[in-house]
Amino acid sequence: MTSDQALLEHALLGLEAGGAIEYTGEFGAEIATFVPFALWLKREGRLAGRRVITYRGMRPYYYFLGDDEFEEKAGPRAWLPVEDRGWPSRSTYSATRQAWHAMPDYRSRYAGQGMEFDRSVLFIQNKFTVEWGRGPINYLPLDPLARLFELTAERFDIVYSRPRSLGTDVGYSSDHNSHCDYPDLEIARRFKHVRILEDLCAATGDDYNQTKLEILAKSHLFVAAQGGGAHLLACFGDSLLLLLHLQGEEYPHAYAAGPYKYLAANPPILLLARDHDQFVLGVELMGAVQVEGKGLKIGAGWRAIHDELRI
Repeated sequence: MTSDQALLEHALLGLEAGGAIEYTGEFGAEIATFVPFALWLKREGRLAGRRVITYRGMRPYYYFLGDDEFEEKAGPRAWLPVEDRGWPSRSTYSATRQAWHAMPDYRSRYAGQGMEFDRSVLFIQNKFTVEWGRGPINYLPLDPLARLFELTAERFDIVYSRPRSLGTDVGYSSDHNSHCDYPDLEIARRFKHVRILEDLCAATGDDYNQTKLEILAKSHLFVAAQGGGAHLLACFGDSLLLLLHLQGEEYPHAYAAGPYKYLAANPPILLLARDHDQFVLGVELMGAVQVEGKGLKIGAGWRAIHDELRI
């Protein structure tokens, strides 16, 4: 296997020779492994007169680049085998914090922008797609979702997201995954305190990724299913993240010692549910959490569940 040092040298030589470094692959790997490298290149002065090339809609994630340093390309995303990725620390599953990682502070950048909320925000990231050729595997089940909506009705504003759930063009290049029908949106729309991110952007025409980052920057509570969308939530520290992980190579390294521990200066407290029973316990805990400014308060009665799920 090529060493990280060799990959670093290869990437720098290619950047100098070609005047650009291009990302190919899925969204989650870009957030967890490539964006921190691009920010390091910027801080090291290696992008002067050069460009970062990536997919349509990703400009808000590269806010630190000048317009002359950023270029979008057309076409859908596709998974790229790890051995074909031309930058160091290229696998979400095995990456550790390195000198060539610089973490963008999306919270500071976007917290003062976009829509305002009257109450603390709980952001829920779901998916329902074909995974590894076998159909949906990692997704938030309906009954616990409805229970979470009920528990939070009097205390939180919820923003719920299942990307591409409406089947509309929301201004970004999508991962090459087959999306399946799921009645989660019907349930979400029954609750007045729940807003659906995809609905908001379809109604206003606002930039999807910009709007998402603005909302995430105001949230200190997250619930998500395993996957690339969840990787982004790890960039928002001073928070509590309940993650349902049934299958996937992120466990245990990425969660215990990898990107989920260093994408934010004060990484989220990660509660990892490995089955639906644990997720139900996590939902009950999330419904009881109190948000006090940037601080989170978990009652003594919930400490045992917190300690059981924390990784």
